[in-house]
Amino acid sequence: MKEITIDNRIMGYITLFEKVAHVEVKECSENEDMILFIVGERKLQDLFRRNENALATIRERTNKHVLVAEQSRDLITFVRNIFHRFGVREIIVTWKEGNTDVLVGVNQNDVGKAIGKEGRNIKLFREAIVRAFNVRSVNIKQ
Repeated sequence: MKEITIDNRIMGYITLFEKVAHVEVKECSENEDMILFIVGERKLQDLFRRNENALATIRERTNKHVLVAEQSRDLITFVRNIFHRFGVREIIVTWKEGNTDVLVGVNQNDVGKAIGKEGRNIKLFREAIVRAFNVRSVNIKQ
């Protein structure tokens, strides 16, 4: 697993999430528009059971879109968890010369949202996947 630097702003997001959602955060990263929280396996249901308005509260307090994905030891499951909001249609994993590449097919109407303005969202998702798995590339199928 690759390292992630946690600055005071990210630490503040983690503290807010854990206080509001009552679920431990495994990882948190952000871009200009979105915060990505990674929680433990099978913890997403706990989030909604404990506070169904948690994500709305966090979105309101941070003024950013909030995406929560469950961690997984399985690459395909983890990718599906991260891209769940965009209607995953298929995940193609190729191994070539020791490199792993992931191509994610999402609902046609959600391709732009998954990529994000200037590629910000796909970059955020790619970084989270690369930190968890030895993957060379993650791309959206066009």
